[in-house]
Amino acid sequence: MKQAVTNSLFKLTAITSLVWISSMDVYAAEVSSGAIEGADLKAAVRYRHMNGNGNGMPRVLLGKIPLPSAGLTNVRWGSSNHIKYSFDAGTGNLATVIKTPSGTVSTSKNVGELGELNYILLNVQRNGHPPRPDIVNEISLENVKLNGEPLSNNKFQGIASGASWSVTGENLTESFEVEGDIVLVGQQPGSDNNHIQINVGYVDQTGPKIDQIGINPNPAILNGSTTLRATVSDADTGNSNIISAEYSLNDSGSWALMTAQDGNYDNSIEEVIAELPATQLGANKVCMRGTDDKGNITTPPTCSTFMVTYQFEGFNEPVTAGLVNSAKAAQTVPVKWRLTDANGLPIEDSASFAGFYSYPIECGNSEHSPHDVVEEYGSGNSGLIYKGDGQWQYNWKTPKNYKDTCRAMYVEFNSGTISPIVVFDFK
Repeated sequence: MKQAVTNSLFKLTAITSLVWISSMDVYAAEVSSGAIEGADLKAAVRYRHMNGNGNGMPRVLLGKIPLPSAGLTNVRWGSSNHIKYSFDAGTGNLATVIKTPSGTVSTSKNVGELGELNYILLNVQRNGHPPRPDIVNEISLENVKLNGEPLSNNKFQGIASGASWSVTGENLTESFEVEGDIVLVGQQPGSDNNHIQINVGYVDQTGPKIDQIGINPNPAILNGSTTLRATVSDADTGNSNIISAEYSLNDSGSWALMTAQDGNYDNSIEEVIAELPATQLGANKVCMRGTDDKGNITTPPTCSTFMVTYQFEGFNEPVTAGLVNSAKAAQTVPVKWRLTDANGLPIEDSASFAGFYSYPIECGNSEHSPHDVVEEYGSGNSGLIYKGDGQWQYNWKTPKNYKDTCRAMYVEFNSGTISPIVVFDFK
């Protein structure tokens, strides 16, 4: 059972199928009608032969699924019978206790390991005996508790051909105890016509994991694209096959399919790929989710980011990228570059320029990182100049106190990226 949330304060938690209010605990089990497709049922108890006519037919079957054909026979059912069904992984014992008006009986069976358990299926079967309108015949399982806490339904009523309910949301692997009252009304048929069976097993309700995310190139060039790669795996969350993977860009709310790199979605681990459009300048958020063949979806989606910026060309003479540039302090240095998008179209918007910066470095040392960064300013009113066809120039007015020092310089763009870093040795 999941760890309870405890607090001395009053708590209220609403679950999809259960609202349980207490001053101490919040219970999380969810009850829904019907069986869950794909559930792996591992063990069960069946309470049967409700007429109790003493003909020697088994009354209780207990064990791994499929259930044995014989079981406890000394049960005399009354109109109300309290039952408990439990498992202890430490001992491997599956057990049931039945309290009837005529006494209490119990039986157990060592079933060893059952593995992961998180699913209970309640089946209440009523076929009637005989199918006559003048004979009342009802069977129900009432006041059901799981590990001491009541389920949301007060009464699980049998119908013709049977009814079932699924209980999920609890970790039952180490132990569990289900208890309730079997209530019988009217004449009961013999054999297996009317019965109650409580199954326990495992159902994969966890979506696949997304990892090994790669986005290349990053940053991408404006109006181009970049490639998203990732691994979608259900190997540790149910080992179901992946049937699809999708991505959503910039919280758009729409999802686009990704492609399995091997051409088919047919495994519990899939390498997936997609081409992402690079149309939004700056930081872009991409979220991914996978779906397995049980219908489980990655929740929440796994997200990453990539940058979109301009195609940068430069720096142009008299500045050379990759070399130590010499300059005289207090003189103006014309710094030139060209910006385009992925299609070669020039970037003509002055808003592309977000600043011009430099920071001190040790002369002759090729390894350095930004520190004490300062914003540099242009010469008079001619700092930033657009020269056409995406060509830009910034006239850097260098201070006198840069004499006999070395500095690293870069341009920042409104995409959030920067130019290559260039080193200057001031004389």
